[in-house]
Amino acid sequence: MALPCPREQGVGKVQTRVRVSRDRARTMGVGPVCAGVVADTGSTRRSTNRRRLHSMSALAKKLFYSKRFNKLAVRLYSAVNPPPYRRANMEFDYDVWNGICTFHSHDGRQIGENNTNPEIYREVIETEHKICKFEGSRNGLPINVTALRQVMAVWTDALQFTTMLRNDYLRRRGLTGPRLTLRQGYVFSKLGAAYPAYLARKRSHPITSLPALETAFFTLGVGPFMIVRTFMEKGDLAVLHDGPLTAAELYEMADSSGTLISADGKGCAGSKKLILDFLDVTMNGTFAKPLDSVDALRAVHSIADWDEFYAYVYATSRLELMVRLTQYLCAQSLWALQLRDGLLSGAEQTLVLACLDKCYHDPGDRYDDRTVMGNFIQVVLALLDELDFPQVRAALVNANLVNSGNGGYLIDQVGGDVRVSAARRIRLATELIFPFCKQELDTTHRALHRFESQTITLDDLQNRACGPSLKPLLALLETRPTQHGAPVGVLA
Repeated sequence: MALPCPREQGVGKVQTRVRVSRDRARTMGVGPVCAGVVADTGSTRRSTNRRRLHSMSALAKKLFYSKRFNKLAVRLYSAVNPPPYRRANMEFDYDVWNGICTFHSHDGRQIGENNTNPEIYREVIETEHKICKFEGSRNGLPINVTALRQVMAVWTDALQFTTMLRNDYLRRRGLTGPRLTLRQGYVFSKLGAAYPAYLARKRSHPITSLPALETAFFTLGVGPFMIVRTFMEKGDLAVLHDGPLTAAELYEMADSSGTLISADGKGCAGSKKLILDFLDVTMNGTFAKPLDSVDALRAVHSIADWDEFYAYVYATSRLELMVRLTQYLCAQSLWALQLRDGLLSGAEQTLVLACLDKCYHDPGDRYDDRTVMGNFIQVVLALLDELDFPQVRAALVNANLVNSGNGGYLIDQVGGDVRVSAARRIRLATELIFPFCKQELDTTHRALHRFESQTITLDDLQNRACGPSLKPLLALLETRPTQHGAPVGVLA
């Protein structure tokens, strides 16, 4: 997929400005040569102003992220634009992990550390990094030694806390075996981010910072979730494996898929043995020592109502998955549109690419987009089933948006014009999923006993899924007829 040539766009705009200036010049009795000079002078002035604004913007960004001014700058910005965890619909607008990662631990550090998002809220703080010497994908990358030391200071307590939570998780779900499948581990790992989010956002006695033990669990507990997410985004169905996996198998999956490397190129700081030990405790229940940690028991008792907490975990997990499902259902129609030569105008192609940039995580050239999208949808539906929410699958099957047996997407069911059909499928997908999203957001607010008057609209879901470019794109697709009446293809 290629964007329209920026140079051609620029030329078009300059020619328009010159033409307007010449018309204005004639009404003033100025000749065409002078008019050209007027146009060139205006263009030069605008170009100079743009360069000055760019320089000012670069300087402002440099000051904002400097160690000297950053903390004050973030604090001032946050006073006007509250960070996600202070917003009513955080769980919908971001998701739990990205929403709560700007929260602070007792020692004043943000719990998301290097991965804190959105970037505008990320604080520059003294952090020691070293070059990773572990074998595998992380070798040679910087690792956060400061965060590692914080985890190791509460390591035994963290294993006990994880085991206590795990035992309760098994009881609640009626799971008899000690070992978890990857899908079951995915649901359990959602507790890692939900724990601080729930305690920080609930109406009654919200916490203002997170203790060291819970911060370590936030860092460690998301492991199975991260593995599943990475495989989903590459269209790999290995996460649907029905049996339990050994810690060594899980580590190999994490290392080979890039799960142990952050988006900005930093490696997970834990050694292979450390990661194996935690995965074994989390997924296979191997912690055999007495559960007598005072700090772990304190952390467990910090949740006054575990039924309410689990309602929050399930509702927010479903909500996050449904947003991603909406994105990939839309992405398949958008992908099919931009694949056809001559079907879209330049402006429409730009809008499609902007939407795809928002809703689709490009796995790279080695992967087939059609397969990745279909498999991603299949995994999301399986995870929603794991979260006791089969209603979404049933609704999509009844609407012929997916096959009953898998996540294949049938874009040709409506038939007729490709453009109109794609637009209808996008609208149908968002309209079907929207009531479920609203329902789970309402459940989230009830669990928090807060924000009950806040809700979302269908426009909010479309904007969250594909960005602001979707609305004008749909209007164009539904009003301008296609240039050729080629039949819609099957993407399943």
